[in-house]
Amino acid sequence: MLRSERVASSSVDVCLIEDDSVQRKLAQGILSRAGYRAIEVHDAASGLAVIKSEHPKVVLCDYNLPGEDGLALCSSVRNDPAITETYFILVTAQADRELKERAWAIGVDDYITKPFDPNELVARVKVGLRMWGLQEKLRAAAVTDGLTRLCNHDHFNRLLDRELSRARRYGRPLALIVLDIDHFKAINDTFGHLVGNEVLEELARILRDNARDADVVGRFGGEEFVILLPESTSADAEKLAVRIQHAVSETLHVSALGEHSVSASFGIADTEDARVQNAADLLDLADRAMYTAKRRGRNTVVCAAAGLDAEDEPAPLQADQIESLQKRIAVLKALARDVYGQSITCLGQALVEKDPYTARHSVNVSFYAGEIARQLGCAQGTVKSVSNAGLLHDIGKVGIPDRVLLKRGPLTPLEQTIIAQVPFISTRIVECLRILESEVLIIRHQREYFDGSGMPDGLLADQIPIGARVLLVADAFDAMTTDRVYRQRRSIEEAVAELKGGAGRQFDVRAVLALEQVLERDCDKWQARIDESVDLFQLPSLQS
Repeated sequence: MLRSERVASSSVDVCLIEDDSVQRKLAQGILSRAGYRAIEVHDAASGLAVIKSEHPKVVLCDYNLPGEDGLALCSSVRNDPAITETYFILVTAQADRELKERAWAIGVDDYITKPFDPNELVARVKVGLRMWGLQEKLRAAAVTDGLTRLCNHDHFNRLLDRELSRARRYGRPLALIVLDIDHFKAINDTFGHLVGNEVLEELARILRDNARDADVVGRFGGEEFVILLPESTSADAEKLAVRIQHAVSETLHVSALGEHSVSASFGIADTEDARVQNAADLLDLADRAMYTAKRRGRNTVVCAAAGLDAEDEPAPLQADQIESLQKRIAVLKALARDVYGQSITCLGQALVEKDPYTARHSVNVSFYAGEIARQLGCAQGTVKSVSNAGLLHDIGKVGIPDRVLLKRGPLTPLEQTIIAQVPFISTRIVECLRILESEVLIIRHQREYFDGSGMPDGLLADQIPIGARVLLVADAFDAMTTDRVYRQRRSIEEAVAELKGGAGRQFDVRAVLALEQVLERDCDKWQARIDESVDLFQLPSLQS
């Protein structure tokens, strides 16, 4: 766990909200036998209170409840940032389309009708728990620096704002340490970036070992680190900075550095300083104190309250301030790229571990979709989003039970219903990462048909995002040219013919035409990719 924001890890798996005592006991027994810990409540108000206090991973909620109904409760959950990620399953005796559409629009994750099959109930809850676990990993990746595992720049800023508001509200002190590794560029230039990364990781270890549990430790960018100390003054922060300064000198050892020693410069500020009116002021003062420490010979600690060098007093566009701003802008860009790449990799790896066959399909669809989008003349950013959406469009399968996902043979109607939820589950997984907003839109509408007969919103023609239209063609092409347990693969020519047959109804005519044009140029390359996929995954002989 980061030494930053502590999110309570609930031991409660399911909050069961049902006013019928017989149904409630029946569901409780099923969940208990499956090994899940469930809390029972009988109305919406009690359910909301339990969700807020216990943070269950899954909510299993009846539609008809005393007071508010299940949809109103779901709306309350989705509008509360502290609990909005809870996986919400609506239970009802009604199976009409209108209620389902209202449920999806409000934010219900899954839907089950009574009387429910015990195996289906357990399977749906299991999907919810898998989704919760994956989203927890993604949330952690989104707030964590990939190298040091400390709090990242953006998340640190959010926590700083929160802690500063709390300190102001209750009249409590708050201190900040900014530290920067001395001569880090020389380390990178002399020993290489891999050694530089080892130094950063070792410093992160020292910071974690010396900071208190209540402190927030983050990597602000490059070789600059920050420590936020609630309930602390500059004097308290100075003691910690000095302890870290000595620990760096005595315990930071990277074998490749040989006799080269590493040191850091520290700047400190706190909210008792009259110059601090907001979070930006606190950061600026600590940063200027750190630069003063650099000028005073490095490897030293400077408190802003004790005075800064004249060069660090406020002045229009000082060279050091410009350099600092440029550095931070560059760091922000790099961090954004890192988080983007880490998110894609994390999601892709989850699918590889769950189902290598589907993972290979996603890689193929990503390639095909990117080529089609490029042929259509889409902007480079759109091409990248379409390619990423291809990689992630089936990520929802990580939440599908293995007995359904890996089944050899025809699916039952219930299993088909579960599989049909994959695009929606994929959307729910990816949408928690704001940097993937374009991909979320494409994935959400990947099953929209050009004639308006698709799902989930029945969009027509150009109402459908161009990326979703491209993805549908790429997905269908790969599905047709690889073996399935229910049919043999088609040739490229047969697949194109079938796509052309559906153009104007299921598929965008322009996207199908772009596919044809790419194949005219690169057919051999695409055939090699198909052959490689066939060789990797040899399915049993299909029965006629």
